[in-house]
Amino acid sequence: MPYPNDAGAMVDAQRMPGSLVGMHSARPELEAEILAALREVDDPELGVNIVDLGLVVSCEIAPGEVSITLMMTTPTCPLGGVIAETAAAAVGKRLGLDYTVHVRVERGARWTPDLASPEVRSHFAPKPFRPLAAARAWLSRLAGAS
Repeated sequence: MPYPNDAGAMVDAQRMPGSLVGMHSARPELEAEILAALREVDDPELGVNIVDLGLVVSCEIAPGEVSITLMMTTPTCPLGGVIAETAAAAVGKRLGLDYTVHVRVERGARWTPDLASPEVRSHFAPKPFRPLAAARAWLSRLAGAS
């Protein structure tokens, strides 16, 4: 799904859920370390890590430098700065002093549940209402309470 980035250019955020776009490195172990560090960062409101939630737009790796772009579930999310700082600290701690880590939030990106991993989508999917089953469960609890 294309969206305008901060410079006005159209960017395609479609990717496999749980993967990172733009991550190109000759060192797959470095990619794995960055991914593992980002999985330690949870969205504080949802309690789900930012990789599985689909908030990582891109990760560029250069010698001695890692640049990560995040999106939020809503463009005006007040916790975007905190999540970005937490992500930078997690990746920096994992990679050590050999790398400078930059994380920015791209407010123009539009998040949809389709960007999340299947497990996350199923967790937040609406459950069908089954009134008969609900009534039986309620009566069962009521009968057990007496």
